[in-house]
Order: sequence, then structure tokens, then C-alpha cells
Amino acid sequence: MAAMSEKSKDAEIERLKSAAATSEKNKDAEIKRLKIAAAMSDAEIKGLKAKLESEKQNCWWKMSSQQNSRSAEIEQMMNEMCSMVRRLHLPPQVDGETWQYQTNSGEWAEFQDKANKELMLKFQEGQQTCEMTIDGIAYDYDFQVMNQTNKRTKKARSIRFCSNLPHHWGITDADSLKMLLPVNQGNGQDGSDDRICFVTDPAVMSTLEDLLNGSKRRHDGTGCDCLHGRSTFRLVEAYQVKNRELWRRYQRHVRSILDKHKQHGIKPRVIDPPVGEALTRFATDIQVDLVGNELLLFHGTREFDLAKTIAKEGFDNRIARSGGLYGSGTYFAAQTCKSAQYATNKGMQEKASTQLMGTMLVARVAIGDPHYASGPCKNLTRPPTKNVSASASNSAHEIRYDSIIAKPGIPNGQSNGVQAHMEFVTFAPEQAYPEYILRFIEE
Repeated sequence: MAAMSEKSKDAEIERLKSAAATSEKNKDAEIKRLKIAAAMSDAEIKGLKAKLESEKQNCWWKMSSQQNSRSAEIEQMMNEMCSMVRRLHLPPQVDGETWQYQTNSGEWAEFQDKANKELMLKFQEGQQTCEMTIDGIAYDYDFQVMNQTNKRTKKARSIRFCSNLPHHWGITDADSLKMLLPVNQGNGQDGSDDRICFVTDPAVMSTLEDLLNGSKRRHDGTGCDCLHGRSTFRLVEAYQVKNRELWRRYQRHVRSILDKHKQHGIKPRVIDPPVGEALTRFATDIQVDLVGNELLLFHGTREFDLAKTIAKEGFDNRIARSGGLYGSGTYFAAQTCKSAQYATNKGMQEKASTQLMGTMLVARVAIGDPHYASGPCKNLTRPPTKNVSASASNSAHEIRYDSIIAKPGIPNGQSNGVQAHMEFVTFAPEQAYPEYILRFIEE
């Protein structure tokens, strides 16, 4: 038994030695495998680094290209903005109308004043082609294809006409060219005038009716208990005035007011009290310069034919009725109920009806620097003057106001004792532009 045990012990020792040898081989093999794996990992890492570096370079070039492209876009946008600012600050040409030519960069540039006026004259004369010399260079102009050709180099450029008419007129520059020609009055069988356009858009009609009814209240929101203040206005028909001649005349007068204010350092106060919300909202829609004391106001007239005459020739205080409380001017109001008093021959006693339809104009009025009346001033034929403080270059002097405002509450010398409605009085025919003629009844 002891011998057998000794043999078993030796066998076990041999087995263990063999197992140890095998384990050592396996260990060496594992170590070798790990070394190879480690070497492969280094290679992979190196390849990965190379790949990442390549992608990094590609990303950098891509970002750099995008940045350069973006910078170019920004620079182009800045150049366009600067060009636009320069154009906006150019002095107005021919009352806002300009002829322009296309530059090599594709932008449009205005002709100088002399060339602009000459082109305008030749077109209005009906010439289809003409020749002009600008800065010593001779050009041929073709108004049919709208281009300019250098007579020496034969290089052609596109030209165009920019009317700068109000956006709400809805007139394209191409259509506005026709307005440069003499007005064709009565060109329709019904004796219509293309300066007085019948409104057919239901949305515009609705807006105008809302304007009538939304402007009955006083500036403080209180209702008016006068005859027309209790009415509901129903718009029967409306006409939009698109009179280029009157518009240009009005623009010139507005610029003359602004020039006078700038020359004498006048900074008009904001109109006080302000006109109602409905008028302000509609004025904003048609780009009335409320900041510059340009307002949208009402003017009642007893006859439709008289309103059409105003649309063609403008407001004219020279034929205004005498005896107005605040002088012999043209009167406007911020409340429809006040203007309705003058919208028919019986406006003071009766409401407008189907038998006696009312007529009212919505007008753009350049109030400018107003004089606030303290009471009646019937003898005035123009606004009063005010003293302007002395400056370093000028001595104290008098400057005439631009208009008169009668505020509610001031004594008016009438039986009721005080002014009930806010009224605005102008004394220059070109100081207001008729935007719409409204024909209405009251319920």
C-alpha cells in the first residue's frame, strides 16, 4: 500500500509538472497574443489618429469655406445696405419721380437731376426714342424696350421709371408712366375720371365704414350727444383719389414746412389731444407721417360734385365760406359727427338719408407747427406768428405757424359757450390731400 501510494504520489507530481508546463506554454501563448493585440491596437490607434486628423482638416476647410462665404454674404449685404442708405439720403428728384439705370453690379442708380428732368420731358412729349449727352458721353434711349445705349461703345443698360407713389394706390411703376401723360378726362362713356377710382373691394369698404363709426367719440373716449353723434353710419359707396398732380403738390408743401422748421430750429409739439384710435390706425396703414404732425382727418361737403372737384383740383380756402370761427381757411375734424354737419345742405338739422345722401372726404393734412386758438379769431386769413428765440447766428424774429387747432372746451362765442369738437384749420390749398370720398347714410 505504501509502495502504491508512493507511485501515485510520483504520478501526481508528473501530472502536475506536465500541467505546469502546459500552463506555462499557454501563458506564453497568451502573452504573445496580448503583445500582438497590443501592437494591433497601436496601429489602429495610429490609423484612427490619422483619420481624425484628416477629418479635422476637412472640417476646418469646410468651416473656413463657409466662414469666407458667410463673410462675403455679409459684406455684400452691408454694401447693399450702404447703397440703399445713400439712395435714401439723396435729394428728391422731380418731386419724388426718378429715372434710373442698372449698374454693372445689377443695382439701380438714379440719373442726376438735369438728366432726370430731360428724360421726363422727352417721355411726356411722346417721344419713343431720344438722344442725350451726359458728362460728355452720348447715349441713345428707347422708351419702348427701356434701355440706354452708349453711342460709341454700343454697351446697353436697362433703364426704369420709379414713381414713388403711395403704396396703397396699388399702381405699378409701369402703369404710373401713363400718368405722366396729360390726363384723359372723361375717357369713359359715363364721364369717369381715372383720378377718382370707384372702390369695389368689400374689405376696403368695410374698413372705411368702421372708420366712420369708430371716429364718433371724442379724444377722451366719451360719446357725443350731437345729432350725428347718435347715428350709425352706413357706407353706400366710396372713391379713392389717385391724383398724381395733387400728390406732388402736397409733397412739395410738406417739404417746405420741414425745411422751414429745420432752418429756424422749430420742433413742433405732438398734437394735443391726440386724434382717435380709429383714425390713427388707418393713418398708420396708409403710411401717414404721424410723428411729423401729419394727420388723417374728415371734411364734410354738401355736394358730391364739389367733392369730385376737390379730388381733381384740391382743397381751396380761397373759396371757403367766410365767417368761420377760426378764420377763412379749410376746416377739418377728427370726429365724423362734426364733419357730418356739413355733409349735406341740411346737415345741421337732418341726418343723411337715401333721399339726402351725405358726402365726406378723408384727407391727409400737414398740420406742422399748429397755433392752439384760445377763442374765436374770425378775421384770420392765415395762421398767426410766434417769436423764435435768438440763436448764435440769428436775432429773435417771428415765424408763422402752419395751422390752427381749436381744442374742445375753449370759449367759442356761441350760444353753447364752448368748443364741442376738435377742429383743424389750414390756409394753403396744397396743405391737404384728399384720400377718399365717402357717400353715406345714417341710421
